Amino acid sequence: MQITRGWPRSFEEFSRPLRLVLPALALGSGLTGSALAALPPAIKPTVNPENSLTGWMLAATVMMERGDVPAANLALSHALPLAPHNLQLQHDALRYAAMAGHQPEAVKLANALPDQAAGSDIGTLILAQDAFARQDWAAMRRILTRSPHHGPLVTIAAPVLMGWSLAAEGHPDKALNLLAEAAGQPATRRLYLLHAAMVAEYLPTPLLAGQLYHRTGNASGDPLTLQILYAQLYGGWLERHGHHKEASDAVAALGVTSPLAALVIGPLQQDLPNLKKPTPVLGGAILNLQMALMITDAIQQDGIPRDPAIIALQQAIFLDPGLTLARIFLADTFREANQISSGLAELNSISPSDPLAALAAQERINLALRSGDLEQEADALHRALALRPENPEFLIQLAEVEDQRGHHTDAIALYTRALKASPPRKEILWPILLGRAMAAQESGNWPMVQDDMKHALELAPDQPEVLNFVGYANIEHNTDQAQSLAMLKKAVDLQPADASIQDSYAWALLKYRADLKTALPVLVQAAEHAPGDAEIGYHLGVAYWYLGRHTEAQDQWNQSLDDNPQPQDRALLLQALQNGGPHLAAFEQKP
Repeated sequence: MQITRGWPRSFEEFSRPLRLVLPALALGSGLTGSALAALPPAIKPTVNPENSLTGWMLAATVMMERGDVPAANLALSHALPLAPHNLQLQHDALRYAAMAGHQPEAVKLANALPDQAAGSDIGTLILAQDAFARQDWAAMRRILTRSPHHGPLVTIAAPVLMGWSLAAEGHPDKALNLLAEAAGQPATRRLYLLHAAMVAEYLPTPLLAGQLYHRTGNASGDPLTLQILYAQLYGGWLERHGHHKEASDAVAALGVTSPLAALVIGPLQQDLPNLKKPTPVLGGAILNLQMALMITDAIQQDGIPRDPAIIALQQAIFLDPGLTLARIFLADTFREANQISSGLAELNSISPSDPLAALAAQERINLALRSGDLEQEADALHRALALRPENPEFLIQLAEVEDQRGHHTDAIALYTRALKASPPRKEILWPILLGRAMAAQESGNWPMVQDDMKHALELAPDQPEVLNFVGYANIEHNTDQAQSLAMLKKAVDLQPADASIQDSYAWALLKYRADLKTALPVLVQAAEHAPGDAEIGYHLGVAYWYLGRHTEAQDQWNQSLDDNPQPQDRALLLQALQNGGPHLAAFEQKP
């Protein structure tokens, strides 16, 4: 029987798409598979490999297609001096320097691009924001107005950058007029309204800022990233103007639409008095975060590369290194690209005292889970529990990991803590009881297994997972076999295509009734649904053996040995192969 690991969770994806429309991203895609095919075949270099353009371009291509940003950036930095006039290579080098967060290098490369170069959207954005960070407003305006035709990123960014520059120069009224005009487009209306609200805080009368924040609002379809951003900005404004309860309520409202927000509502409320009036650099950073959300929406809908989202988030962090939301979102974006080390590096910059530290801890767990490294998963969960010692989700996840690592006693203790920390609701408690029963079974604590199985059945008598585990465990311990077989039959009826449940039912038929006729087709189906499952393979081999098909049984067992069996399954497989087959009492007692 295979028990599915991973408990039902109510967490939403951290970066759900913002419901805005980003114009088609006319960005250079760099060296792709077709470009790779066009490259000359590799030959042994007659020169120092460090000077091999072909070698560095091949390396860059491979790393770019893998999404390995640091490695691709390194390879491109070696290739570009060997072909300094290759415009596509210049664009690729700029793109990856920006994605790696190497701002001085990106600025240098952007300055080297010809003004009229196609696809210079990223270059213009980087140069404009570099001037923005230096508060060189005249230089920023020259960069943004030197060409009448902008790419999609600069088209979206320009009104905000120009508006903030006007506010910084003491003209918030002009800035608001500019942003109001830009807000005429429905797709980006709320983006510009939010910046208008922040800019309005520069006005002598604060009332307009509150009205604009209210008009911006939070929509039900907004990702949690945007909801938190809005709650911080609006809540901060309310707090600064003496509306303490309303400020706290604005943050508490996050919990209505996102269970994940429960990790940060309290710390965000406590942090409200520390929030300062928005500044131009914060406004610019938030703009980049908003654009990254828009690009993520386009990525999910149209399958475009995630490169521009990474660049926008790196620009957000360049402008305001303290914008924690941007770091968490960037780590999440790296996770989607399977760049685990890059994602973890971003999270390492977030202080445990940050109001969003628990959200960063959850993202660290997500990265560790994607890595498949149990040690890394355990480390991430221990860090999370240091912040939230009695968080049930963290306790359950760590218990699951410790059980997989073979630390069954630790897993039992963690499940016990999770039971005490969880709300007393049936749908929450039965998976924890089932998890503890699994760990107890692995540790040999059969009385605890029986007790937890009994309570899980009382809470969830019709859950296939409960019926499956209880029925299989009892069959293995020769306890309540008739009732257990009935449970497994019910589980199969409830979930007929589940290979684990099919296997459990078929094994009960063999072990308790020696019913080969009914069990064999069920086992064959289970093996088809889970062809690499060593436990199912062992059971199928047992059925073949008692049918007299010994060669097929041995072949099945040998194949299962190659399917990375669990230690207990490996022992059964070897025993069957070395000791002349299995020895089931139900068959040996038959006349």
